[in-house]
Amino acid sequence: MWNLDEKKLQEMLDGFLNFQEVWTLEKVKNMTLEEYTNIKKDNPNRDDFTFWIESKLDNLGSIWGGSAFKFGIYRRNDESQKESSSGRLYSQNYAWIAKYGNNENEAFNNIKEKIIQIIQASQDNNLKTIEKIDFGDAIKWKIAFHYQDVKNIKIVNIFSKNVLDLISLNEFKEKLKIYQIHKKLLENKNLSLVKMIENIAIPLWNKYGMNSQNYIDKMKNLFSEYLNKKKLDKNTINKYIQVIENISKEFLKENLYSCDLFSFDQNINKLNKNEEFKLKNSNSSALNYYRAFLIDYYEQDIFITERVQSEESNMKITPLNQIFYGSPGTGKTYHTIDKALEILGKNLESRDDKKAKFDEYVKKGQIVFTTFHQSYGYEEFVEGIKPRIDSEENSKEIEYEIKDGIFKELCEKALDNYENSILNADELNKKIELKEKVENFLNWLLETNEPIGKTKGGNFFVIEIDNKTIVIYSEGIERFDGIFNLNLSIFMELLKCKDEFNNATEMFKKVFNRDYADRTHTYYFNLVKKFKAYEKQLTAKIENNKNNDNSLKPYIIIIDEINRGNVSKIFGELITLIEPSKRIGEKEELKVTLPYSGEKFGVPKNVYIIGTMNTADRSITSLDTALRRRFEFIEMMPDVSKLSMDCEGINLQELLKAINTRIEYLLDREKTIGHAFFIGVENLNDLKSIFQNKIIPLLQEYFYNDYALINAVLNDNGMIFEDKKDDKYLQKIKNLDSVNSERSIYNIASFDDKIWDKIEIYQAIYNDEIVNKLKNENE
Repeated sequence: MWNLDEKKLQEMLDGFLNFQEVWTLEKVKNMTLEEYTNIKKDNPNRDDFTFWIESKLDNLGSIWGGSAFKFGIYRRNDESQKESSSGRLYSQNYAWIAKYGNNENEAFNNIKEKIIQIIQASQDNNLKTIEKIDFGDAIKWKIAFHYQDVKNIKIVNIFSKNVLDLISLNEFKEKLKIYQIHKKLLENKNLSLVKMIENIAIPLWNKYGMNSQNYIDKMKNLFSEYLNKKKLDKNTINKYIQVIENISKEFLKENLYSCDLFSFDQNINKLNKNEEFKLKNSNSSALNYYRAFLIDYYEQDIFITERVQSEESNMKITPLNQIFYGSPGTGKTYHTIDKALEILGKNLESRDDKKAKFDEYVKKGQIVFTTFHQSYGYEEFVEGIKPRIDSEENSKEIEYEIKDGIFKELCEKALDNYENSILNADELNKKIELKEKVENFLNWLLETNEPIGKTKGGNFFVIEIDNKTIVIYSEGIERFDGIFNLNLSIFMELLKCKDEFNNATEMFKKVFNRDYADRTHTYYFNLVKKFKAYEKQLTAKIENNKNNDNSLKPYIIIIDEINRGNVSKIFGELITLIEPSKRIGEKEELKVTLPYSGEKFGVPKNVYIIGTMNTADRSITSLDTALRRRFEFIEMMPDVSKLSMDCEGINLQELLKAINTRIEYLLDREKTIGHAFFIGVENLNDLKSIFQNKIIPLLQEYFYNDYALINAVLNDNGMIFEDKKDDKYLQKIKNLDSVNSERSIYNIASFDDKIWDKIEIYQAIYNDEIVNKLKNENE
């Protein structure tokens, strides 16, 4: 409960006014980095801005808990070298959030600018502007609170997002933004600071604050959601929630569900000194999970725009499945590079920079590119059985193996990243350390030809490894030539179990709940034993990068000419799995068993599919219905504004507009001509080449060599001419009743003809006066 006497209220008022007197807006504008953030060893009598906000003004609303990153930048106590990662940057003396700048001074200047904006908006009573400023919520609103008019308070001194959410949902029956909560609580009220605290803040805090049952219940629910994301089973989740409650009641004076991270750590220190607790308690994993949850919870405020908006929001705003469609030459394939970089959060101006960055992501495996065609199938896209010729010299023996397709390979990389993203730092480091140990172990077995173990037939060895398979050769076995493939992911799962087993059957029953056994289980069992022995002998621990990046990253596949392949055949069962709601990581996530490998497979929520389709080849309406339902279609039509209006006197914008207007009238808009054909045209020679090699052949295709229609599209400009054939060869044909004797024969002007070098024939496409002039000259 929060009960304040007059003395405490006066202390709060004095602190509020003292801060406004010391930290005027003018002083903030001239504030240095050292005045913004400092440490005790440099300044025992700390008077810096962040110390005031967090510590000196603590009685006016706490923002303790979480890391010092909430200030945007802070002075480090530990000056040892630290690797920058996960949106955080470090110098010897400072650490800051990367989005604010590339160095400490740039970051501080940007942060100071935001603080000035917060102060000015607070003094102007413009709460909506404060809401929009990109700074941590708790620190932002506490700064704003302390720059109000002390006689007319418009912001309540409650800064916990959880508490504000409880107030919003219970008092106003809806989820409101922070500025809306303050407005509803204080609108039409003209309260001084003391009156606001007495009449508004204290009653609300006693009802919804961190010691209230409302708050405790909310933290339990959030902790439960966190554990569920970690894939713990329901019984374990319920057990851990109860363990935190029981420890609080039995060993502490306060409920751990009421603690911020700072007070939680203080309580854990007390517990570690309590002999009774150490004897009775065996549930340290519950406490470890709750601490990891608190770190995650408090960092959500700090990195809300850095991590959540740039990763999660991008993935919701940008469609997971989209197809760019339009007529030839509208820049569909060209635009996929821009779209991929947009998804990846890269905003570059230069085309060279864009292409270089795109190629960088292709090399890293975050972007893959493929083109569909008539013979493209499921086997190339998902998985299939492929022949492999024995590598031995002069061998003609063909072996068959299951090979992953381009999309499956991408999904597996994306899944690994997604699974890493839901791990805390310690869990991720352990996973990576294990992966590195396994890699070293398998390479050691391969290089030394060390036997793994022995069966009735003899020893068995590792003879080949890749990123998915461990190939074993077992002596004395005729079947399959003694070659067996072990799944690397199964081996990794077995290693995660720390129990000791007597045999393979017992191990697979415990880890995978399998009652049956096959020959490979013995190899797995011996491989696990060998690894554990190898691990004990390691003298040097694998260096572990404590700053491993576990941010959620997009993985993108670009499918050019998606409509040219048999989509139903290529996607197969994936047509359901690519739905946003069925992705791994969503509530309705779905996996299927693949037909060749028998593996469980799903599409993670961080996989993006970008397709292109040429409407001149095929209409959207003829596409597979199931595919159409699962993709968003973005039309890309010719954009004449990108073209020159004066290319040696020729208006390329009018030229393309005239051609496309006639094509649309005679055929349809899906067969118009794209602006990309003319993008690189700088002179008459370029234009001549484009018409001879691109435009004329395309029109021949569109109109099935009906030159009368092609001539009409070109406005009878002279590129197509009526060929006056010698009538003596046609008299008998023309006299036939079934033949149109008035029919004209058209031909294309020879490409060597000087007519192609005339500016006027291009102008004539859009200018009738020039057409008439050319006709008169020819007559």
